[in-house]
Amino acid sequence: MLSQSEIILRMFVSLLVGVIIGYERSYNQKTAGVRTYSLVCIGATLFMIISVYGLPSLSSIYNFYGFRLDPGRVAAQIVTGIGFVGAGAIWKDRGNIRGLTTAANLWVTAGLGMAVGLGMYFLTFVSVVCVFLALYSSPLFCRLGLLKYPPEEENSKKKNKDISY
Repeated sequence: MLSQSEIILRMFVSLLVGVIIGYERSYNQKTAGVRTYSLVCIGATLFMIISVYGLPSLSSIYNFYGFRLDPGRVAAQIVTGIGFVGAGAIWKDRGNIRGLTTAANLWVTAGLGMAVGLGMYFLTFVSVVCVFLALYSSPLFCRLGLLKYPPEEENSKKKNKDISY
């Protein structure tokens, strides 16, 4: 079982990761922002801690034939559940599909929360760096003239001045 200080550390690291990624999305005026990403990351961390450390402690209570604890089942259900949430973030608007990056970002944030829940801090740090490189690669390519945004997207960014929280 984890110590209370380790649980606190993991939950606050999870909160920090969610805030960092959510801030980038809020800064770029996306509908899912700091709160959404923080909650996804915290929830995934919580479920992984329960799955890996909480359920095995109950094995003596449920010690009967054929019962097997498998933390991977909870992890698989997190991936499935976040996939469902992400699907709700994808919208088709007059032939344009929006929200794919948000959906993918929610999905990877859940993975980050799962890694934090398992205490894999280095993996989480490297993954956050990779997420930021992925999120900022497209605007960088545009500035270098290697990629162009469609005109509709540029216009909608100028029109949409609401910042999500």
